[in-house]
Amino acid sequence: MEKAPAPRLPNQSIGSVVTAIGPVWVAVIALYVISAIISPAMFQPSQVMNILQVAAFVGLIACGQTLVLLIGGIDMSQAGVVTLINIIATSMMMGSDANIGFAVVACLGLALAIGAANAFLIVMLRITPLIATLSTNSILFGIALIYTGGAPHGSSAPSFNWLGQGNIAGFPVSALCWLAVALMLAWVTRATVYGRWLYATGANPVAARMMGIPTRAVQASGYIVSALTAALGSLLLTAYVGSPSLGIGNQFMFTAVAAVVVGGTALSGGIGGVMATVGGAIFITELNSFTNIIRINTGTQMVLQGAIIVASVVLYRAVAQKRR
Repeated sequence: MEKAPAPRLPNQSIGSVVTAIGPVWVAVIALYVISAIISPAMFQPSQVMNILQVAAFVGLIACGQTLVLLIGGIDMSQAGVVTLINIIATSMMMGSDANIGFAVVACLGLALAIGAANAFLIVMLRITPLIATLSTNSILFGIALIYTGGAPHGSSAPSFNWLGQGNIAGFPVSALCWLAVALMLAWVTRATVYGRWLYATGANPVAARMMGIPTRAVQASGYIVSALTAALGSLLLTAYVGSPSLGIGNQFMFTAVAAVVVGGTALSGGIGGVMATVGGAIFITELNSFTNIIRINTGTQMVLQGAIIVASVVLYRAVAQKRR
């Protein structure tokens, strides 16, 4: 006589559901429900669109950061890239639609050069990623100060502003741009040989090299993509605010990393994914909105954000150890 299967415990069922959906998406839904209970206005579709519009900036920047963390590195120069691109873009456009093409090409070329410089410092000169990219961040901010003389000038072009402020059938254009880039990078990392190289390099670079994977080229590509997505995020943000600011990139130094880590990408490399980072970016944006609703000051917001990063790392590490 066959034995009846053992009944599943309630906590096992909950764990299975969370694993199937993804912990970060469960957190996104839970925080949204809590925020809406405290402030019923959050249930309005316009509030959801507003969250997606704001999340697009950090989300796009965090997409590139995800690739860097997957290869076992970190890019702290994204804040400097965002600031410098904002300064350069507005000073070249000068409020004229005729200058959009030239300004965008110049900004993306500059981002490509910054990413290549980071790759050279880390891959060729063997400087620790944290130190190398922090140095680059300081250099970029210094260049922005020298370029502007401390007084930024210029503005984005009216047609260009549609990317940051416009919508298509009520959906923010900035969010559409972000999701398009995220889906493309998710496909690249999950369905191509290059994507498998990324994960293999991050999990064990020595073993990956012995398998014939060009680990140096893979690592270099991660920093170049990171700089490019930071530049794209900066261009979207510039289109949203329409003016230059020397402090515009500061907020992304840690929030981009936080979005990636909260999404479940391991700081040690080899584990994670771009679509989970999308959830992480929405969660971070929701959290900022939630703290504004309950009127927490900026200092407490930073403490809360840091605590959530630590909690995320501990939680995902515990889950990974349990799976082993």
